[in-house]
Amino acid sequence: MTTKSSTSRLLAVPAAGITLTVTGDPRTVAALEELAAPFFPPSCGPDGRSLRTPPAPESHWQLDLVRGPAGGTAEAEPDGTPAHRTDFDTAARRITVLCAEAEWLPVIGLRYARTLSRAVAIGAGAVPLHGAAVELAGTGIILTGEKMAGKTTAALSLVRSGGALISNDDVLLVAGPEGWRMVGGPRSVGIRMESLGEHRPVLSAARLAEATGAHPSNRPGKRFLAPGAVERIGGSVQVQAPAHVLIELVSDPDRSVRHRSGDHALDDKEAATVLRAYLEDAADRRRFDLIDALGAPPPSLTADVLGSVVGSLRFFRFTHPVSGWVDAFLDFARAVAPVSSAMAAWTVTA
Repeated sequence: MTTKSSTSRLLAVPAAGITLTVTGDPRTVAALEELAAPFFPPSCGPDGRSLRTPPAPESHWQLDLVRGPAGGTAEAEPDGTPAHRTDFDTAARRITVLCAEAEWLPVIGLRYARTLSRAVAIGAGAVPLHGAAVELAGTGIILTGEKMAGKTTAALSLVRSGGALISNDDVLLVAGPEGWRMVGGPRSVGIRMESLGEHRPVLSAARLAEATGAHPSNRPGKRFLAPGAVERIGGSVQVQAPAHVLIELVSDPDRSVRHRSGDHALDDKEAATVLRAYLEDAADRRRFDLIDALGAPPPSLTADVLGSVVGSLRFFRFTHPVSGWVDAFLDFARAVAPVSSAMAAWTVTA
């Protein structure tokens, strides 16, 4: 329930096919809306006002953001997130987040909203992969790899060299009538300060600090960029794009740049192994309390889905040293993009 000191905002969540009413202090709601853009757009009529027709109950959720003591046994998280409490009423489709620190409330609330949307999308058949996604010259490129493999550096370098960011770390593959699509979500981009010299064009600490602003997750060795703020470092963001190619990044300090390209792309068996390796285990890596409350099924790769994705995308592997590799990677990505775009006409669908 809203009060004179609170406001509400109706947001669309296209990836999950649901709507979300966010309530709370006006500044908190506005901050969440800014962090969620462009992935959770306001659901408005032609006059810019919220639609008078109420959303369908079965596809509508409410997120209440309450500033106040979390109480109970709430504890701070290892990444610096302050103590908070989240209550779920799945029968009423309502999530309530309580936190005493105002600057963290929209961040924490959005995390739960994102988990909700991913759980719903996965339940409808979406395939969650641990990786970044970029659209470049009409080609949808997914970047997978282990931690510290360079996914964020490679993705932002592609984006700042003419591409568009779809997702930094949790891309969804969604089947449609025209093939598989990459769908992103409002996850902030964590950028390690020690990696700045590798970015292309080189990204200065001053420019990054200006772009990330006062994001509460910022710390000395790492800064966090809201997706909508990517344009402040010379890039752009879009919600989704057709998927054409997947590149596995492998960081090996004892190797020079190596890649499998052209007629030497990964074969179907290798491609299937890569997909299985980077399939996310759950809709979220932290918020298992909400996943359990939803009764959401774990992600899976059936034989039909696996075969469809392998048959639809081209798979590559790019092995690189710790430093001095991004220019070669950009050349490689530009080389495979036109080939992959040409394949779109005969993409295999699920």
